[in-house]
Amino acid sequence: MVKAIIPSKYKFPLWFLLKSPQRKLGYQTLWQDMKGIALFCVMRFWPWMPMQPISICVGLKNRSPLFLDKFVDSLAKCKNQKLIELSVFDCGSDDIEDLEAKIRERFSGKLVFRQEEMPFSRAASFNKAVIQSHNELIFICDADFSIPKQIVSMVNRYTLFHAVWFPIVFYLFKNKPEVFGKENGEWMQWGGKGILACQKSDFLKVGMLDERFVEWGGEDEELWLRFYRNGYAIIRNREKQLLHHWHPSHNPKYKKLAELAELESLQ
Repeated sequence: MVKAIIPSKYKFPLWFLLKSPQRKLGYQTLWQDMKGIALFCVMRFWPWMPMQPISICVGLKNRSPLFLDKFVDSLAKCKNQKLIELSVFDCGSDDIEDLEAKIRERFSGKLVFRQEEMPFSRAASFNKAVIQSHNELIFICDADFSIPKQIVSMVNRYTLFHAVWFPIVFYLFKNKPEVFGKENGEWMQWGGKGILACQKSDFLKVGMLDERFVEWGGEDEELWLRFYRNGYAIIRNREKQLLHHWHPSHNPKYKKLAELAELESLQ
């Protein structure tokens, strides 16, 4: 009843302050969020800082065309190419021949590629991609995204001072243009914590992604809460340059979004 009379623009701020999942750990998490907001505001406009190399870590299976056309092509346009390492762990994709060679055709930067026949598990494959990477700064990202041109700068800025970056990303609906707007998709501000940047040593210290999660979902939020428990400042912001491209999903919520988008397109 109360929710119905609260204007929409206030619902997310109130939920964030009072009801977001991290509050169950205690209201010290609000202080961690405030530190994250302050760090984001300061570091976003910091005039200069030395850039350290980053490793972009991806685990995948059988999303190779989307990975090549969107992820790799956008990565090849990023600034500071010499500071980027792409670490890919592939669980035996068979939707394209010689995926490693196809990546090298489009991306001239440093590539660490390993392929192993195994059932896809997001937690296990991403952990392996991180472990085989060589840099202290890591960016963990799914294969179905476009990457911001300033990704090296972003990862450097938002992982300082005991902070972890969990950007809020935009999910496109099916058959919609790559333009931000509520008719084309939605911001994953209520969830969507699987994309993150942190220091590799911190990722290992808190215990990596929990590999007991073998089906869709759950491992991202569990890790996010573990960073809270370990006292990290959490940075979350709407990042327009991080765009999730539509694909068939096992998540019932995304299936419903796809169905709604299809119905709208038919009207």
